Amino acid sequence: MEIRQSERTALMPFLDEVFEQQHKTQFSDNMLDADEKTLAYGAWIDDQLAGGIVGKKQYDTLHISLLGVGDAYKKLGVGSKLMQAIEEQALQEKVKTITLTTKAYQALGFYLKHGYEVFGELEDVPMVGTTKYYLVKRISR
Repeated sequence: MEIRQSERTALMPFLDEVFEQQHKTQFSDNMLDADEKTLAYGAWIDDQLAGGIVGKKQYDTLHISLLGVGDAYKKLGVGSKLMQAIEEQALQEKVKTITLTTKAYQALGFYLKHGYEVFGELEDVPMVGTTKYYLVKRISR
């Protein structure tokens, strides 16, 4: 056996097939396809991009991967409006759970204020002296 550093693009077809086979083995033939969809919203103020949010819906879950607000637009409710927009779309998409991660120096308080709960944390990740938090919010009606 030889282990070689490889390009992601060279590995993806093989890995996709491995995971597709696992999915077929685990779930019945009538299980819906992955039903993946990217949700993305931008907040614009006076024709300037003030913030943005990006998430990936898969099955009944949405994972928010990015949320950022420019320094000049903080404290104007931009982040809250973006969260509201993606959560409303998630409900329309029949999402039941939203997950995300944040680091100690980012926005833990913001997410807690918006109803997210910490379900895990890793100290000294991604670097010594900081903590990475894993959060979840159940939104099913």
